[in-house]
Amino acid sequence: MVNEGNIDWVVAIVALLAGIAIGALIRHFSGNRRATSQKLKQRLAETELELKELRENVNTHFADITTLARNLTRQSEELQNRLDTDASTLASDPALKRRRQVDAVDESEEDPSSLHAPRDYADTNGTLGEGYGLHPKQDSDSTQPQPPRY
Repeated sequence: MVNEGNIDWVVAIVALLAGIAIGALIRHFSGNRRATSQKLKQRLAETELELKELRENVNTHFADITTLARNLTRQSEELQNRLDTDASTLASDPALKRRRQVDAVDESEEDPSSLHAPRDYADTNGTLGEGYGLHPKQDSDSTQPQPPRY
């Protein structure tokens, strides 16, 4: 019976050591997962920060482009006004003055409200009319039997 008591202690000690070893392995592998998880979280945070900075840069870029386009438009209008003023005061050629007056009249006649949207129908019997291509029935047609219509 002494041997059986020793075997129980040996089994208990081996089971304890095996449990400690298994626990250490589990701790080791779960620790790697935590480290990988931390690295992934850090990379995600860095990527989100980069994305935020890129968005801010794009917004700033478009705001700058809009400002530059407005300035360019304003400067173009100022240049056109200056050219018109200088041409009207300094031009001595009567043909040039008449041409400028005709251009001014043409520009004032271009009214965007006078333009009409395209239509998909015709006012009269045009190619899109319902009766286009249909001919009135003749007497010879009425004597011939008509095919059945379904």
